[in-house]
Amino acid sequence: MKTVVLSVGAFLFFLAASAHAASDADVTIIKADTVVIEEDVITIVAEARTQITLINDNDRSTNKGPQWMGRSATRVEVKSDKATFRIKNPRDKGLEKAWQASLQAARDLKEGKKVGRIGYYSPDISIKGNLIVSITGNGYFYQNRP
Repeated sequence: MKTVVLSVGAFLFFLAASAHAASDADVTIIKADTVVIEEDVITIVAEARTQITLINDNDRSTNKGPQWMGRSATRVEVKSDKATFRIKNPRDKGLEKAWQASLQAARDLKEGKKVGRIGYYSPDISIKGNLIVSITGNGYFYQNRP
């Protein structure tokens, strides 16, 4: 029974994560310079466009606009000229197929094919000179929708 609950929970997490605004940071690769694929980490050096969700206020009682987990939030777009993106395998039970799809998307990117966005969950983001220089964290590649 516990396995069924975990599998259903993981499936629901995956469905929620597939929605565009579900992740903390969404990266769209414009031009990849380097793609390194390992079993549990994908490293990409690329020019990219990233949308990040930022929390504005902790006062949950006055939220009238956009929200993230009940708090006022803003979604901003940040450019990267040449940044390092490390996608770590979240190792969530029931999402092994999602990680395999991420590895395939990385292989496609390495071959020069256009791929979907990267969805990061609680990433570490480094910004210098108003440009993102690196993002590291758990995440998945999501294929473009037709």
